[in-house]
Amino acid sequence: MTAIGFIGTGVMGGSMAGHLLAAGHELHVCNRTRAKAQPLVDRGATWHDTPGGVAATADVVITMVGLPSDVEEVYFGGTQAVPSGRGIIDRARTGALLVDMTTSSPALAERIAAVSAARGLATLDAPVTGGDVGARDAALVIMAGGTAADFERSRPILALMGKSVTLMGPAGAGQRCKLANQVAVAIGMVAWCEALAHAKAGGLDPAVVQRVIAGGAAGSWGLSNLAPRALAGNFAPGFMVRHLLKDLAIARDCAAGAGLDLPGLAVAERLYQTAADHGWADEGTQVLYRLRAGG
Repeated sequence: MTAIGFIGTGVMGGSMAGHLLAAGHELHVCNRTRAKAQPLVDRGATWHDTPGGVAATADVVITMVGLPSDVEEVYFGGTQAVPSGRGIIDRARTGALLVDMTTSSPALAERIAAVSAARGLATLDAPVTGGDVGARDAALVIMAGGTAADFERSRPILALMGKSVTLMGPAGAGQRCKLANQVAVAIGMVAWCEALAHAKAGGLDPAVVQRVIAGGAAGSWGLSNLAPRALAGNFAPGFMVRHLLKDLAIARDCAAGAGLDLPGLAVAERLYQTAADHGWADEGTQVLYRLRAGG
């Protein structure tokens, strides 16, 4: 059994950490709001007030926070919440493995890897896809960036949280793969939302249309899993609009840096920004259907 630290026990992180605890690992947790970590503490996890406190006790430290700025804060410190010298990298044990599972920027992943290596620490960037359902069912798809040795070291732990665990390349490669995923997700969300809005406007029952076309060439994970929620008026977040917007902004910046024009990405980002402007930033991404179909 391994002493594992888990920082960020929100919608997805709480379930992910729970699988590690259920497997018998010694679990140390920290979260901005303690209440979200309390169910894990009640099951036997140890609470720490700071990310550095977690890092000082663990052989493997996993982070699943919200924004790249949050990743930078917990790894490097230097803020009021995490003072200098109290971040993960400063407090981690020599030889520890640091795994960031947040969707963040490839450049930040590369920086974490370089600074960590200079301090005798191993790293992976290992973002995930699959949403709250995938996290609960330990069925996430995990895409990793780092060395082959560090990936093999992490594999037994990552396999407790995901059904697919793949090394994509060196540091930052996991984040680049996740950005590709988010481009496909966002554009695909626009597709099924507009398809069902079109069906509704034509006098069809969109729920029946959803069931029919999900089994054909138009089928997608979003159409099968998120469309039924949207049609039922359930916009609770498995993944928040604000977080998708964050991912799309990173993807847009990376594309611009490569001289790549992605008009589909631009449309999806504009529509999701409109949803956020309606006050739906904390709703699930399926709220886009509400924007396209009305109501």
